[in-house]
Formats: sequence, structure tokens, C-alpha cells
Amino acid sequence: MNNTNSKTKSMVQLAVLVAILIVLTVTNLGFITTGVVSITLLHIPVIVGSLTMGPFYGGILGFAFGCISMLNATFRGVTPVDMMFTPAGGHGMPIQAIIMCIVPRVLLGILPFLIYKVFSKMIKKDFVSMAISAGIGTILHTIMVLGCLYFFFFTDMDFSAVVKNVFLTVVGINGILETVAAILICGGVCAPLKKLINRN
Repeated sequence: MNNTNSKTKSMVQLAVLVAILIVLTVTNLGFITTGVVSITLLHIPVIVGSLTMGPFYGGILGFAFGCISMLNATFRGVTPVDMMFTPAGGHGMPIQAIIMCIVPRVLLGILPFLIYKVFSKMIKKDFVSMAISAGIGTILHTIMVLGCLYFFFFTDMDFSAVVKNVFLTVVGINGILETVAAILICGGVCAPLKKLINRN
């Protein structure tokens, strides 16, 4: 009976976080467009799910994040980078676009929990270890996305070295901003949320 209640509770929590991802996307609250690229906040519910529910549900949330971002790029994409995140972007590399959308996002839902397990043994303050895990997870996600962008697209498309460097610098700065957001929000939310979940 307790196992059934636990699974039901986890499914409800998963549904709530997926709903948050959808709302952030539909309302555009999850994307801050800078003109060249879009800064996303959709990684935060994924990390929250990973840290409070574990890697399995985190991976599911990451998959949902990838699918939602791909659909958003397909039907509402406005920046050059958005076009690289959709199989219909006209760059002739649909498989690469799907891999770039899905694989880093699934790993984003798994890695923060694994990192947290390591740091929680060394740091007594739960919110500190969760904040560090959120930050490192976001950095790794940014590195994976940047790697996919570079190896899938920039090596096959005619961009000058200057354009590549400027573009990757801008995306890197966005990654830093996303990391700061993850550290602040997840550090403040995940620890009390996990206590509340365990208490119930």
C-alpha cells in the first residue's frame, strides 16, 4: 500500500513539473530571447525533479524538456540557434538536431542527482550541496549542447572563425546566466521541497 502511494505521489509530482515546463514554454516565460540565442529557464524544473525525485524521474523530465524545446523551436523559433534545434530547420541534419535536443536534456535530469550524492557526503548543509549540484549539472548541460552545436553544425557549415568564436562566446555567456539561475533557485527550493516530500 505504501509503495502504491509512493508511486502515485511521484507521478503527481512528475505531472506538476511537466506542466510547469509546458506553461513556461507556452507563455514564453521560460525563454529570454537576446536576439541571437534564447536563454532558457526550462532546465530548472528538470534539476528540481532530479534532486528531489531521483535520476529516473529526472531523466523523464529531461526527455520532456528536450521534446518541448524541439517543438518550440519548430513552431515558434525566431533565432538562428532555434533553427538548429528543430529537424525542420532546413539545415539538412534532422537526426543531429534530435540528438542535440534530447540527449543533453535527459542527462541533465540524471547528473545533478548523481553529483548531489557525492557532495552530500562532504557538505552537511543540504541546500549548499544541492546548489552546487544544480550549478555543475547546468554547466555540463551547456558543455554538451555547445559540443553538439559545434561538432554537428559548425564543422559542416560555412562559418568564418570569427563568427564561430563570437557565437560560442555569446552562448557561453548565456550558459553562465543559466548556471547562476539554477544555483540560486534550486539551492533555495530543492532542500525544503525534498523535506516536505519526505514528510508527506
